[in-house]
Amino acid sequence: MTEKKRNNINIKNKFGLLQKYKPLGLICITNKELRDSLIDGLKFLNAGFVVISDCSKNELISNNIVMTDKVDESIISGFDFVVSDDNIEKVSDFLGAGVAPIIIRENHLSNVLKEFNPMKNEGNAYFYDDSNHWSICYSVVRYMENYKFPFDNKNLVKNIVSA
Repeated sequence: MTEKKRNNINIKNKFGLLQKYKPLGLICITNKELRDSLIDGLKFLNAGFVVISDCSKNELISNNIVMTDKVDESIISGFDFVVSDDNIEKVSDFLGAGVAPIIIRENHLSNVLKEFNPMKNEGNAYFYDDSNHWSICYSVVRYMENYKFPFDNKNLVKNIVSA
């Protein structure tokens, strides 16, 4: 079993998420109102989500969403993707762990991150254009559609790690 798979299972066990939820995403949106409205939409997706917030303990919001105040850096490779505004720290850690960034298009890493195009097997990220839950959900759904195709997802992860 790979480290990524082992960490994925450990994250789901630690936070009480069902193993059936694939992929597994980390939500790092600092704006509370945006984060809360995003959660309302994510409840309906067939994926697991760990949401970083200011709560003091792990709080299961729905079958597929848990809120927590932090995630141990040693297990970040267990996530398949991370949704963030431009305030994310240590993006290079996520990239090195093969975690796909879903981030606003205008970001401080625009010289490194490029929109993934599965037809050309180019790019290493998914972008959203507006800081609203509709735009972010659309990007998460686009990522999830790509995740269903192992060849495309493998190329995405390869591009992420080599960024």
